[in-house]
Amino acid sequence: MKRWLALGAAVTLGIGLISGPASAGHDTQPDLVRGWKIQSSAVAGSDGAAISQPGYSTAGWLPISRPETLMAGLVENGRYPDIFKSDNLSKVATGQFMVNWWYRDQLWLWPRPGQHQFLVMNGVLGRANLWVNGTKVADQAQLQGAYSRLEYDVTPLLKPGPNAIALDVFRNDTSNRTGVLTLDMVDWNPKSPDNWTGLQFAPQLVSDGAVSVRNAHVIQNNAADLSSSELTVKANLRNNTSTDQTVDLTGEITRPGTYLPVRQWVTIPANTTKTVSATPVKARHPAIWWPYQMGDQPLYHLDVRASVHGDVTDRQQEDFGIRTVTSRLTPVVPGQTYGPDGYRQYLINGVPFVVRGGGWSQDLFLRYSAWNVHDQLSYIRNMGLNSIRFEGNFPPDDMFQQMDRMGILAMPGWQCCDKWEQRSTSWSADIKASAANQAANVAAWMRDHPSVFTFFQGSDNEPDPAKEAIFLAAFKAADWSTPQVASAEYKASAQLGPAGAKEGPYNYAPPSYWWDNGPEMNEGGDFTNAGGAFGFDTESSSGNTIPTQDSLNRFLTPAEQGQVWDISSTNGKGSGPLIFHTNNYSDYTSVGKLGRYNTPLWNRYGHWSDMASYQRIAQAGGYEVTRAQFEAYLGHAKDPVNPSTGLIYWQMNKAWPSLQWELYGYDLDQPGVFFGAQQANEPVHIMYAYDDGSIKVTNLTGQRKSGLRATVEFIDLNGTVKATNRVDVPSLSTQDVQTILKPAVPAGISSTYFLKLTLTQGNNVVSRNVYWLSTKADQVDFARTIGEGSGAEFQPNGYADLTGLQSLAPAQISTRSWTHQEGDSLVTTVTIRNVSTTPTVGFMLRADVRRGSDGRPLAGDNQVLPILWSQNDITLWPGESQTITARYDRSALHGSRPVVTVSGWNVNQQSLDG
Repeated sequence: MKRWLALGAAVTLGIGLISGPASAGHDTQPDLVRGWKIQSSAVAGSDGAAISQPGYSTAGWLPISRPETLMAGLVENGRYPDIFKSDNLSKVATGQFMVNWWYRDQLWLWPRPGQHQFLVMNGVLGRANLWVNGTKVADQAQLQGAYSRLEYDVTPLLKPGPNAIALDVFRNDTSNRTGVLTLDMVDWNPKSPDNWTGLQFAPQLVSDGAVSVRNAHVIQNNAADLSSSELTVKANLRNNTSTDQTVDLTGEITRPGTYLPVRQWVTIPANTTKTVSATPVKARHPAIWWPYQMGDQPLYHLDVRASVHGDVTDRQQEDFGIRTVTSRLTPVVPGQTYGPDGYRQYLINGVPFVVRGGGWSQDLFLRYSAWNVHDQLSYIRNMGLNSIRFEGNFPPDDMFQQMDRMGILAMPGWQCCDKWEQRSTSWSADIKASAANQAANVAAWMRDHPSVFTFFQGSDNEPDPAKEAIFLAAFKAADWSTPQVASAEYKASAQLGPAGAKEGPYNYAPPSYWWDNGPEMNEGGDFTNAGGAFGFDTESSSGNTIPTQDSLNRFLTPAEQGQVWDISSTNGKGSGPLIFHTNNYSDYTSVGKLGRYNTPLWNRYGHWSDMASYQRIAQAGGYEVTRAQFEAYLGHAKDPVNPSTGLIYWQMNKAWPSLQWELYGYDLDQPGVFFGAQQANEPVHIMYAYDDGSIKVTNLTGQRKSGLRATVEFIDLNGTVKATNRVDVPSLSTQDVQTILKPAVPAGISSTYFLKLTLTQGNNVVSRNVYWLSTKADQVDFARTIGEGSGAEFQPNGYADLTGLQSLAPAQISTRSWTHQEGDSLVTTVTIRNVSTTPTVGFMLRADVRRGSDGRPLAGDNQVLPILWSQNDITLWPGESQTITARYDRSALHGSRPVVTVSGWNVNQQSLDG
């Protein structure tokens, strides 16, 4: 099919749904998304002049729906079905990617007289030669890097009728010796067989008149009390002609109820670019952008136009939010645990808050879906988290736009462990030029997204002085305004100074470990409680995440699933597909060893004998430790010596189905860790502190909370309430945490017991939180714990005794459910009641919505996903009931009816119509 493009004034053709960095500030049409084909140079040869000629035969080439990586293209063409099932990924022949591959697009153009055409390349993974209509436009020495933005004037090359663009793409190389500044996924996921070679962001073909507008943005000068904001519109105007041009730069900043016009006349000399700043305008009582738990997310819109002799020659548009972000190092006081300079703390609009999020993984082949990202962001809000860390691996701009609208914070920075962290003394001139280009593009791309609240100029290491100078110069030129940090670890750089951050651990540690914020050192002088709730932890978790049975069935065979629960096959060794789906499968000594996770569960909860008995322990154990990790960082936020300021769970998600480091599954499965995180991050929350046994209450909302009352109940395994405490809660300001009580564990309680916390406001339950505890506490051997990279080592016989849970008698529950429609969504309400005639607790009761009919689930994979539960994995005593809700898209039923299933630790599954 022929595609005719009439290239007129101020038209930008390009990125569509997979918008890339250059989309900011440009109107877009999805024209250079479609029509691409790929082929190996082993088949097509290497003659760029011939391949880029219009009319060149592409018989046998593979069509792709959008610019994407080679593996994405091969999967799209059906080469590798079920690629994420079992160990199928390891069977892909990697030799086919050792040669260059071609990307080719052919389109029909009709350039208008007086117009200038520019081909914009938005990054390449990793290097490419660019050809247009038989002419080489750019060489791989320049056209390289994941986040580069390079613009080429192709006006003389384009002609009416067919035109062709061809990219000769080299294999993506991330090595220190021969690599470029691109992306990989470190040890977070297995390596893509093509090593992530190809395109992530679509090129653009831009048609401008005599003058082009580039880099349009707004500089904010906000009053300290945010009562006003002085806004300066700034842009680069490029004269594309050989004569001077007088330009009328006009535009407006708008939102409902606001109209702020800007105008500036300027003369641009021939064939030059000039940076122009319009006269500032003042927004009085502006609408302020906040993270979603703290306030609203109003956005302003900038529209800027350049006109010559009354004709608009180009325009740019963007959205932005008015807000102020600052950061500081907390004061250094005697007894501080980690580092001599204090801990990194962020404030938004003058309010200090605890950063709580996870590390982002893109799809393994860098495929992007706006709908899928929307679902994942909805999950993140559903868990009560407020941020996402991007260690490199920056997604398309659409994701940042969605985060702006949803009030979720973005924490980007360069990635670790490859060319980005090599000393710049080893960088060639081409690499340094690429670093400057990519830094300038990323800064210009992200600077006006209100969700982007910081940038880390280093990851595991700080940038050396020369590298830091390259980065900071680019960010300064882009008018970057939010805090920049030297490193994600406790390191310092020449200009940015101490980072005030830390990392780890990455393997299992019990709940008490996370609450430990005193200095713990081993014989080598290393801090061995790096994950304890103090300071800013930029990546940390308890290692493995065990998906639910529904999810495991989607990607592991029954035999492979046996390796997950069989303690003899996971005791520190692992094998085959098990390691393959835990981490980087080429590293058999990595943190992916499932035995480091299973062994503490085996000793703390008691033994299992099959997958079903393993699942109940794994889900309870994941819930328990993840809740504790987030609660600890909230509970110690006001500690006078070692305050906790931020926690990034490593990781939020994964690039493929995994057993390692995730709060929810690639398939949007919600295991126990998901609901443990959700419980900990409630807007107003009551919690138990494992370090001193106190009860604390947090307020994560933007309003003061008063009139709260707490009830604390100690309940033994037979259901006897051994002690009850009630106390009024002092008024809580925004982002506050207060200790309200330190109850004593009653004498004579069972060795495994429950602690039920209830927070009420009048007759309304604000927060309900149930713990399963032991009179025998976990004992971490900090002398043998190896610091940030390790999980906890235990003292001999140092495991908490939760084995009493194995002896819980079966509980009887009754369930009611009903479903109603709200717009395109269905909302299923489920009320679960413990109707046991004996004092038996119903422990870890989980509800699922499934596709079914007549009150029974359909056979096969019937779980409804994605889904947003108000709460799940709940615990009830006889006479108690709890109502929870689930919201999901009607289409997820695939034409069937909703059926609700409920099961638990000591409750067999029951099902009923939803």
